[in-house]
Amino acid sequence: MHRRRYLASLSASSVAAFAGCSSQRTDGPVTAGPPRLTVEGRWVTDPDGNPVVLRGVSLDDPVWSLEHAEVREEEYWDAFRLATDDDAGWHARVLRLPITPRSISDAGMDAVVDALDRAVELAAERGVYLLIDYHASERYDTSSIDRRLRSFWDRVAPRYADDAHVLYELFGAPTEPAAGGLEAWRTWRDCATPWLSRVRDRAPETPIVVGSPAWSSMTAHAAEEPFDHDGLLYSAHVYPSWDPRSWEAAFGTPAFDVPVFVTEWGYTTAEAAEADAHLIGSTAEWGEPFREWVDAHENVHWCAATFGTRRQPAMFDADWTLPDGDDHMGALVKNWLADRRDDHRPGRATPIPSGEGSPPASPESVRIEEVHETRATVRWEQPLDPDGDDVLQYRVIVDDREPSTLRGVERATELSSLDPDREYEVRVTAVDERGLESDPASARFSTLDRTRPAATIPRTSSNPVGDEDGAWSAVEPHAADMLLWTDRPLENTITWRALWDETALYVRIDLTDIEDWQDTFAEVYLDLDNSREETYDGENDLDMIVPRGGRSIWQSANTAPISDGSSVTTTETDGGWRAEFTIPWREYGVRPIVGHRFGMDVHTVVEEDGERIAKFGWFDETDDAWVDPRKFATVELDE
Repeated sequence: MHRRRYLASLSASSVAAFAGCSSQRTDGPVTAGPPRLTVEGRWVTDPDGNPVVLRGVSLDDPVWSLEHAEVREEEYWDAFRLATDDDAGWHARVLRLPITPRSISDAGMDAVVDALDRAVELAAERGVYLLIDYHASERYDTSSIDRRLRSFWDRVAPRYADDAHVLYELFGAPTEPAAGGLEAWRTWRDCATPWLSRVRDRAPETPIVVGSPAWSSMTAHAAEEPFDHDGLLYSAHVYPSWDPRSWEAAFGTPAFDVPVFVTEWGYTTAEAAEADAHLIGSTAEWGEPFREWVDAHENVHWCAATFGTRRQPAMFDADWTLPDGDDHMGALVKNWLADRRDDHRPGRATPIPSGEGSPPASPESVRIEEVHETRATVRWEQPLDPDGDDVLQYRVIVDDREPSTLRGVERATELSSLDPDREYEVRVTAVDERGLESDPASARFSTLDRTRPAATIPRTSSNPVGDEDGAWSAVEPHAADMLLWTDRPLENTITWRALWDETALYVRIDLTDIEDWQDTFAEVYLDLDNSREETYDGENDLDMIVPRGGRSIWQSANTAPISDGSSVTTTETDGGWRAEFTIPWREYGVRPIVGHRFGMDVHTVVEEDGERIAKFGWFDETDDAWVDPRKFATVELDE
C-alpha cells in the first residue's frame, strides 16, 4: 500500500481529533492534555500520586522532514496521529520530538516554533505526552553550544511551561569530554547546571530529561552525584553496540535511585540504508532481551527510535508497512506498546512499591568452576525473596575489587585478570526490585600455577606467508610426527612453526618424505582464548584442515565458523608440500599481546584410496583433540 493511502486510512476519530488545529499557537493551550507529572524519588507520578511510566516512540524532526526529506506537511502529521491511534494498534503514550540545530539554522526559529505549536496542540488532542528534545550530538564544552542552548530554551521553555503534557529534554546527545568516568560526569554537571537553571526558571513545573557525556551513556553517575534541581529524569541511549551484560550496571542500578528514561533505542538490518554498525541487531538476540530487561525495572521509561521511514533505525518500509523478519524492530515495538498500554497510566490507581521490606536471601550454592591460571567461573542459584519480589541483579565482588553487576536472569560469570597461583574470595549478593541487597554468599579458590608453555611464538614485523627466506627462516620448527595410530610403518617428517603480529596468527606446516600413494591433510587446532572447555565453544575454538593442493580451509564438524579473513595457501616442495594458515585475531574476538596464551595442536592425516590409514600429531597423544580442546597444548606469544 502506498504510504499516503495508508496514512489516509486512519480511523475517522483520528482525523476528527485534529480538525481545527492551528499551526500558530494562541495565548494558551487550546486543549487540555494529560495531567502534569512530577518526580518523586525514582518515580514519576500523576497528581494523585500514582506511578506513571511513559512508553512511546521518537518521531523525525518535523522541520527537517518538511524542509529536506520531501515529506508533505499533512503526511508528517498523519504519522504523528498514527503513533497514538489505538484503533490502528499503536498505543504510544509519549512522543519524542527531536529538533536539530540544522533545522533551526536552515528554517529559522519561527518555523521551529510553528511546528512545536502544532505538535503540542495535537499531542494534547491525542491525550499523550510530548517530549521536546534539543537534538544536538556534539561537544558540550564549547561557547557555540552554550549560546545555542540558551537561545533555544529561552524561546521554548516559557512558551510551553503551562502545557501540563509537555516535557523537555535538555540536550539530546552530549559527546565530549567523556574520559575519566565520574570526573567527566562532574565536568558535564558543571556545564549543564546553568542551562538547567535557566530552563527551570522559565518552566518551574515541567519535568526535564537530562543526558550525559558519551551520547548519554553515563547514566550510572546520576545516582551517585545527581543534579541539585527537582523534577529531573536521566536519559540513556541504548543500541546494539551496547553489550547486554553492561545494561544492568550502566542503566539498571541508577534506576533504583532516580527515574531513567531510555529516550533512544532500536536496531535495524545491516542492509538498511545509512545504517551504522552500532545499530545492527535482531529481535531475537537484542530486541527481546532488551524488552525483558526494561520490563524488569518498572520505573524505566522509553521511546523507540524511529517512528518513520527514513531516519535509521526506521520502523517502517517506504510504503509505511511494518517489515517482517527478525531483523526489524517495528513489530516488537507495536506489540510491546499494546501489551503495556494500561500499565502505569495517569489516573490508574497503582501503589508505588515501598522501599521497605526484607532483602532476598543470599544466593544459593555459590561454587567455582573451570579454574585456570588467570581466570575462573563462578556459578550460583537464585535465592528466595521473603516478600516474593523478583531478583533484578546480582553483584559479584572478588576480594576488594569493584563489583561486577549482572542481570537477574544470569547465574554465572567469568572472573578474569587474576594472578596465577593465588587464593581469592568471591562474594555474590542479590538485589530485588525494591533495591534491597542480600547478605553475601562466598566461596574461596586458588588459581593454577603458571606452567611453562609448550611452545613460544615470536612476533614478526611483516606478513611471512610465502616468504621462505624471510621471517620463517629464523623460527625454530617443532616436530609434529608423533605417530598416533596406523596399520603400517610410515616415515613421514612433519614440522610446524608459527609467527604473530597485531593482525593475525600465522601457522606453517611442512610435510616431507611423502610417498606418491599418500593423500595427506594438514590440520591445526586452536583455542584462541585458552578457555579450555570440555567441548568446542562455537566462538574461537577452531579445527582447520587443508588437503595437499587445497586453496581453502575445510571446517570440521566441531569447529567454530571459520571467519572470512582466515585463509590458507599450499605450496609444493621437494619431497612434499607446505601449508601456511592465516588466522585474524580480531575476527575471533582476541586482542594479541605479549604473554597471551592459547591452546594449539597440529595433526596430519594420511589416506590411501580415500581411507584413513594413519595420523601424526605434535602434542595430544590420545587423539581426542578433535572433540576436546582441553587436550591442546598451551602456547604463548613472545617478542
